[in-house]
Amino acid sequence: MFLLSLWTNFLSMTNLQAKYCFFLSILSCLIFSCTPVNKITYINNNTQAAWDMSPLPPKHHIEIGDILMVKVISRNDESNKIFNLETNTNNSSTTTAANLYLNGFTVNQEGSIDLPKVGKVVLLNLTLEQAKEKIMKAAVEYLIDPYVIVKLANFEVTVLGEVNLAGTYPVYKENLTIFDALAMAGDINDYGNLRKVKIVRSKNNKKEVSFIDLTDSKILSSNFYYLNNKDLVYVQPLKFKGLKKSQSQLFLSSLTTFAVLFNAYLNFNKD
Repeated sequence: MFLLSLWTNFLSMTNLQAKYCFFLSILSCLIFSCTPVNKITYINNNTQAAWDMSPLPPKHHIEIGDILMVKVISRNDESNKIFNLETNTNNSSTTTAANLYLNGFTVNQEGSIDLPKVGKVVLLNLTLEQAKEKIMKAAVEYLIDPYVIVKLANFEVTVLGEVNLAGTYPVYKENLTIFDALAMAGDINDYGNLRKVKIVRSKNNKKEVSFIDLTDSKILSSNFYYLNNKDLVYVQPLKFKGLKKSQSQLFLSSLTTFAVLFNAYLNFNKD
C-alpha cells in the first residue's frame, strides 16, 4: 500500500522538475540505506584450500585466579570422599557456575592450590594436562593407581556491541570458536560491522587489542578462530546504519509531501 501510494503521487505530478526531484530523492534514500551483501555475509570469499588450514586449538596455561575443578579418583570410596570434598557438600548433579566456584580450587597469588591431604601444589603456567600429571604424582603417595581429572571451571567470554544478546557467557566446553561465541550472543545484528570485529585478549598480564574480518576465509586459519579464556569480543557498528522500516516510511512520506508541495509551487508560479 505504501509503495502504491508513492507511485500514485509520482504519477499525479504534472511538473517534470518535481518528478525528477522526487525520483532522485528516493534513489538516494535506497542507495544510502542499503548495505552490500558481501559486508554482512560470513566467510564470503572462501576457497577450498582455506578449509584445510584450521589452526590447532590453544592450550590454556593456568593463571592466578583460575578456578580448577579437580577430582582424584581411586578404588577406595573413603579416599574419594577425602580428596573430593564436593561429594560431601553438594549432592546435586547439576553443574552451575556457583557450584564450580564454591567447590573448585582457586589458584592463589603464589600460583598454587591446596588439595586435601596433599597440601599445596604449584600449577602456575602449566597446561591442564601438565597439572593433571603433577597432581597425580602428588596423590600417588596416598592412593594406589589414582585417576585425576583437571578442568578449568571459570572459562568465560564476553560479547558486546552490535549483537542481539550481549553479555558474559560461561563456557563448559573445549575449543570455543569465534562463531560459537557469536551464536551464544544471538548472532550479529543488522548494524554490526563483520569486517572489523575487535578482540581484547590477555597475554602475559597485558591486554592486546586486535581486529578480525569475519567476511574473510582467512579467519579459519587465524589465531583468533579459537577464543581464549576472558576474551572480549566487541562488534563495532557500521559507519552508516541502515534505516529501519518505520524510519524509511517516515522519510519517504516526507519526501512525498515535499515533492507534492514543490510541484504545486511550480504550477502556481507557472500560472
